Amino acid sequence: MTTFSTFSFGCKVNSYETEAIKEELSNIGYRYISQLPADFAIVNTCAVTSVAEKKDMEKIRSISRNYPQTKIIVMGCFSQLHPERIEPIENVIAVIGSSRRSEIPLIIENNTDKKLLVENNSRIFAYEELSISSYNSPYRAFLKIQDGCDNFCSYCVIPLVRGKSRSRPKAQILEEVRRLAENGYKEIVLIGIDTGAYEDADGSGFSELIEDILKVEPRSFRIRISSIEETQIDSRLISILKTDKRLVPHLHIPLQSGSSKILSLMRRKYDLDRFITLTDMLKKEVKDIALSTDVIVGFPSETEKDFKDTCEFVKRVGFMRTHVFPYSRRPFTSANLMKEQIDPLVKKKRTRELILIGSKLAEAYLNAFSGKTLKVLIEEELPSHDGNRLFRGYSENYLDLQVNSKKNILGEFVEVTIDSQGKARII
Repeated sequence: MTTFSTFSFGCKVNSYETEAIKEELSNIGYRYISQLPADFAIVNTCAVTSVAEKKDMEKIRSISRNYPQTKIIVMGCFSQLHPERIEPIENVIAVIGSSRRSEIPLIIENNTDKKLLVENNSRIFAYEELSISSYNSPYRAFLKIQDGCDNFCSYCVIPLVRGKSRSRPKAQILEEVRRLAENGYKEIVLIGIDTGAYEDADGSGFSELIEDILKVEPRSFRIRISSIEETQIDSRLISILKTDKRLVPHLHIPLQSGSSKILSLMRRKYDLDRFITLTDMLKKEVKDIALSTDVIVGFPSETEKDFKDTCEFVKRVGFMRTHVFPYSRRPFTSANLMKEQIDPLVKKKRTRELILIGSKLAEAYLNAFSGKTLKVLIEEELPSHDGNRLFRGYSENYLDLQVNSKKNILGEFVEVTIDSQGKARII
């Protein structure tokens, strides 16, 4: 029987697409194995930073060097951006960009001439239907609803490699939700390249989609939004967050910078006054809401004052989790051509400083729940040395918690309280 392995880099959308291809190949008779050697290796690449590209190339070259009998199929953002760097590598039989991934079964079946399936104009892509009925976790599944981006932030290459914003038909989304719920998934995370930009053919938007998903039977699952822009959070979505506990009180809202000057250079579509007004409203309207974010430090021309403004703004919002990234130059973007590039050592120093601030905010957010009750989805059992079994999971507001239990609680929702040391205990 023909065997294959998969390797996915980058975002959850990539992970979803890899899982969908893995499921399709398994359904038509190919055998998945988690470790090489295999007859075929499928590598899904990322191009969001230069570090991501380096990891892509290291993996492809490693497979080529160490498993010369394995035929390699490369897809994703990096192969869309730089197919010429991948195609010459020994044993690579196909380079696929951000479309035509559904042709992978035919490539494996025919397995003849090397194929370069990268469209020259990535902005014209239609939505390519990929679906799943299970995920690598048996309790939490990711569900792709949208692809592409029209924002064209000055630092980002994604609109060039992922194409225009396009949405998956609602009927197919609802059917996948039903299938995942029937298969026992307790949390479904909605993902996309620009998730909140979702718009169905009938003109309904993201908030209406959430309402329709919440009506799907069986209603044994909760919903989490992976990421959403400040400009995409409307009163309808806030109302759902307030009234339906199955839409968890956690929003990841990318900030990128707390300096008005840098935000403008980044070509972000909001200002800081709007951002703080929205986050203040969310904290007032939605009980115990968790707000997480992304921040880029060391953007071209970022002064020490700009960076300090960002630090103060992050503290002002009070994010419960802050993902900090040093700016990475990307080809074909306007930021790459800006003259005032920041020294790598300065970027590294600022990254460390903001990570420390984020850690203190995360600790403060956790401590605020001392004595409160939370619902945790148990997703993993950890090694334990005290005779009790130790489990790990996420609360509705995305706190990563560990609890002891004498019985097996994997895959269950359990109610816990947080003690004064930040430890969770089952009620």
